[in-house]
Amino acid sequence: MQHVILDAHNIMHKDAEMKRLMDTSLVDARQVLVRIVEFLAQKRPDVLYTLVFDGTNAGVLSPCTNVIIRETKRFQEADEVIKELVRYEEKPHVVTVVSSDTEVHNFAKLSGCKVQSSEAFLREVRASMSGVKRTPEEKRLAVYDKPTHVSRAEVEMMRKLFGGTSQR
Repeated sequence: MQHVILDAHNIMHKDAEMKRLMDTSLVDARQVLVRIVEFLAQKRPDVLYTLVFDGTNAGVLSPCTNVIIRETKRFQEADEVIKELVRYEEKPHVVTVVSSDTEVHNFAKLSGCKVQSSEAFLREVRASMSGVKRTPEEKRLAVYDKPTHVSRAEVEMMRKLFGGTSQR
């Protein structure tokens, strides 16, 4: 079964409507994202969707059996939970991590997972909800919308995470 892990607040900050809604009601903004994922989950019952939210007591639930909502513990970040889910995944090649956080993105990729930016995810969702077919260019952007280079700081971070020596 495919597994999609979503960095929920990261996605919410990339969508103008959800971002505005977060200023007035965090629970309502979260519920909008949950409803979007439920729409996807109903179309793809063979995919497990895990939404990871920063914070507790959101009061957001989903009746879909293939939608799991995870909240962080006190003083814990969603990034930590996502990395933990990836770390303990038995089949990382069937996992897609949706986040625009560079550290989460790189960790997932280095762990063998597929990655998708929050922006690409939102573009895909909008196209799916509107029933519009994506152009070849839009499909390409969905995969390659992140920079292809890695900075020295990112290399050092990966070296610390996965061991090894840096070459200078």
